[in-house]
Amino acid sequence: MNRWGLQTRFILAGCLLIAATVGSSAWSAWTFARFHQVVDETLSESQVVVDLSTDLHAAVEREDDALVLLLTDDVEKGRRRQRAERERADHLFLQLRSLIHDPHEAELADALRRKMDAYRSRADDLRGHHDRPGALNVYHRDISPLLHEMVAGCDQLREAKFRSMQQAGIRARDEAARDVWLVGAICVLTVFLGIGVAMWLARSVLVPVHELTAAAEEIRRGNFERRVRFLSSDELGELAGGFNRMAEALTAYRRSSLGEVLAAKNTLEVTLKALPNAVLVFAPDGTLAALNPPARAILTALEAANAVHLSSMPFRPEHRESIRLALCGQPLPARRMDFRESLSVTVEGKSRRFLVTAVPVAEFVPGQFGAAVVLDDITEFARLDELRAELIGVASHELRSPLTALRMNLLMLSEAALDLPERQQQLLAAAVEGCEELGLTIEELLDVTRIEAGQLRLHRSPVEIGSVVAAVCKSLQKRYDDAQVRLKVVAPPEPLLLLGDPVRLQSVLSNLLTNALKYSPSGATVEIAMTSRQNAQGDSPKAVQITVTDQGLGVPEEYRERIFEKFFRVEHHLPSCGKDVRGTGIGLYLCREIVHSHGGTIICLPGPGGIGTRLAICLPHQA
Repeated sequence: MNRWGLQTRFILAGCLLIAATVGSSAWSAWTFARFHQVVDETLSESQVVVDLSTDLHAAVEREDDALVLLLTDDVEKGRRRQRAERERADHLFLQLRSLIHDPHEAELADALRRKMDAYRSRADDLRGHHDRPGALNVYHRDISPLLHEMVAGCDQLREAKFRSMQQAGIRARDEAARDVWLVGAICVLTVFLGIGVAMWLARSVLVPVHELTAAAEEIRRGNFERRVRFLSSDELGELAGGFNRMAEALTAYRRSSLGEVLAAKNTLEVTLKALPNAVLVFAPDGTLAALNPPARAILTALEAANAVHLSSMPFRPEHRESIRLALCGQPLPARRMDFRESLSVTVEGKSRRFLVTAVPVAEFVPGQFGAAVVLDDITEFARLDELRAELIGVASHELRSPLTALRMNLLMLSEAALDLPERQQQLLAAAVEGCEELGLTIEELLDVTRIEAGQLRLHRSPVEIGSVVAAVCKSLQKRYDDAQVRLKVVAPPEPLLLLGDPVRLQSVLSNLLTNALKYSPSGATVEIAMTSRQNAQGDSPKAVQITVTDQGLGVPEEYRERIFEKFFRVEHHLPSCGKDVRGTGIGLYLCREIVHSHGGTIICLPGPGGIGTRLAICLPHQA
């Protein structure tokens, strides 16, 4: 077996099975064809003999009828008929005798011939004395018995042939039964031969395959010393030899690279331990792959020391979503220092705040991303932000009362100073306007502290947004006129209703229009447009969209999200800004928070043709 290859073995086995099947089928076909031919020939020959016997029986009777006719009536006609029937009987007997081969049947045929000759001899003697009186009596006495014997001989020959046909049928049945048993035996032998060949092939193939499978499983478990013991000169032997060579190469590689791998692993672990920030590494399936001691301390403080998967980590929903995005390989979004989204943990009895940042790790495994999650300790920054917010709140609250008194005194002074020179009246008006602006700034700072404290309250009621826009435009029209900037209002014919706080919405629109005025050059146009949901771009099924578009320098794309951050000023990042613009950097932040509290959105877009800036607000429509 070892000298033959797998292909040769399969070909030989297939040829053997084909030869056995074809041989048994051909023998069966030949046997049944021969049996059919013999039976058919026997039946055909027997049928001919039976038919000839019947015809001969009829011929001799008609010959006798001709003899009776000759004795009783017409001599010449009887002689002609007797001669014709005798010739026909002789012809039939010759055909019959030529088809009989059985000795018993041949003996019966010869006896019939003798009876026919005896009958004719007596008939010829009587025919010569047909005119003698008493001829019919002689016929009935001497010839009629011979006729009966001759007819009986025909019947005996026919019956013998019937018995011969019966015996042939019995022999055919016995032979068919023997042939059926023989064909069945051949089929059984063929089946056993096929089973033997199949077992031989299976043993020659499956044994080495099982050996290879067991060896591969051992190597998978780490037993690199495992070798395949089944060796032969066929293809499976070559495969076994290749497997052993591969195992030897893996063993050598493992011995040579194991130290390097362990060194790299130790370096990584030491590096993670040395990092001051907490670091967690997740595999592509979300399983926790590694973490350093600070991260372990945080998980312990959150009572999640045994967590092994992202789904069981005590992170905020937005943190978990950012990690999932990192595992999908999506780029890291712009990082913002939003203390409200930080993770609060009490570690060793101290309250700490952590900023969670997820970074994709390319090719963590081939073709898949992992994620490295860094928890930056921003406790001090958060504390400074709280102190700053508290300082702003206290300062704003403390400035509010004296500012109110100063504003009231200036207003009273303006009413009592109608006789003062125009220059002094202008100075008083400028002072009152400065107080108004300072008051608005203080209110904005107070709103910031309310928002951060979660104390911003909305007094919702049905609002017709067109009336709010009209009121804001009326209050700012003089400032637009003084700056020589056109204020254009585009409103639909039907009223647009929504449920909101009219005072807060008016503050939002005032901030947007004031901001647009700051960045618009003289002679420009600021447009405020209102549309229903059919023309809006918001995500709400029913919404009102309000857009404020200016013709200023515009906001670069990288700053269109950041302008809504607290205290962010785009002119600080664009020194080439066209004019000296004043502001605190909290107006757009307040706008975003108020819009979000109404369930809406606000985005920054480029103006038409890339000129200027368009701020779009989308608010839910009143149901």
